[in-house]
Amino acid sequence: MPTPPLPEIPARHSHWLLDPMVSVLPLAVVIGVVGALVVESFRLAMDGLLHLYSSQSHLVAAAAAMPPWARVLVPALAATAAGLTMWLGQRWLRRPRGPEYMEAVRVGDGELPVAPNLVRTGSSLLAVSGGITIGREGTMIQLAALVASLAGRLPRARAEHRRLTVACGAAAGFAAAYHAPIAGTLFVAEIILGGLQLRAMAPVLVAAVMGELTTQTLFAGGALYMAHAVPPLGFAEVLAGSLIGVAAGLIGPAFLWLLDAARHRTQALVRWLPLRFALAGLVIGLLSAVRPEVWGNGFSTVQALLQDPWVPGVLGLVSLLRLLAVTTASAAGIPGGVLTPTLALGGAMGLLLMHALPLGSAGPQADTLWTLVGMGSLLAATTHAPAMSAIMMFEITRDYNVVLATLPACVLASVLGSLLRPRSVYDEALGLTPGGGQTAEADAGAGSGAGRH
Repeated sequence: MPTPPLPEIPARHSHWLLDPMVSVLPLAVVIGVVGALVVESFRLAMDGLLHLYSSQSHLVAAAAAMPPWARVLVPALAATAAGLTMWLGQRWLRRPRGPEYMEAVRVGDGELPVAPNLVRTGSSLLAVSGGITIGREGTMIQLAALVASLAGRLPRARAEHRRLTVACGAAAGFAAAYHAPIAGTLFVAEIILGGLQLRAMAPVLVAAVMGELTTQTLFAGGALYMAHAVPPLGFAEVLAGSLIGVAAGLIGPAFLWLLDAARHRTQALVRWLPLRFALAGLVIGLLSAVRPEVWGNGFSTVQALLQDPWVPGVLGLVSLLRLLAVTTASAAGIPGGVLTPTLALGGAMGLLLMHALPLGSAGPQADTLWTLVGMGSLLAATTHAPAMSAIMMFEITRDYNVVLATLPACVLASVLGSLLRPRSVYDEALGLTPGGGQTAEADAGAGSGAGRH
């Protein structure tokens, strides 16, 4: 479905009126700052809940410090609490869910309902704080988009401008969550708007930059990940990276098929949402009893891949366990997302492939390169957004050299992935595919699972 057109300037006033997009720029500045504050508030709330049961600073360290029985118990309790929150909120509101921010921009009127989004946020917060293997960034971006939606209603703006303000909120949330303002802008352009619309990009870019600037100034400066510096590349590294891109183009569609198949089957078998969440939390807890790296969205795993040497057997085991855990969480419909978990799986894929087929250079710097190429390639294969995926790998490390190998790999992965599976991970969130006949209860739970961040 094509993106609704942007507002046109009446011909009789075009000699003195500014482009309507210009009027959104001051609002984009405010949205960028507030979006970053909202993202950080969610992060601080998550840290507060983590410190209720652990003195560690992040989830994997908390899991590693626990005995195995506690690793099983905490995710099970967290998922149960998240499920009850979602179910009770649904009963109280009598409105299972509103549109996702992507749908509100692409095919909607730019308005996001407050109450359903707050219920989903509370449910997601409880789940991710308890180690559930799902992304937290999707909820952060949804919150930033919600605030932008509210701001867009104040001046009684037209629907086109409300959609643009929500897009600004999404870009600001993405930039603040990943320290990646350019990728956040491309995320809106490639995925939400379905193509580069230059007139709409100015306020979106302003919001993204302000979101990142606020985060860097007030909370956390520097790159998202610390990594070994990648040296200048040659043709051999670009060709090896392209091989990773081809592999990602094959693996990405299979990963999305697994998520969809597991979700439909699980929600058909276990229809009561709190029970479905609880069972998923129990499964994730049991998997984490084997390896603590199962906990969380995969941030700690990616950081370790970029800095520390891994034994291939251990890396393969952790990746398999995380794949099962992400699939389980997504199948249950636990609100969160799969973007960061996809990055973790992609990084492991790139590193394992280069260890199995040593076609490029070796060493810590090469391991960093193959990890980043794998991350970007699998992301491109699932989102069909190669430019966003490649630029994001540069922004999260602030290392430009990775772009030369990542861009060709992401293009190959995106083209091959879209040929094998035309629907991207975001098609349902964009309102471009039917919901698959889910019940209202299942749909409420699936709000930000597969097909979300």
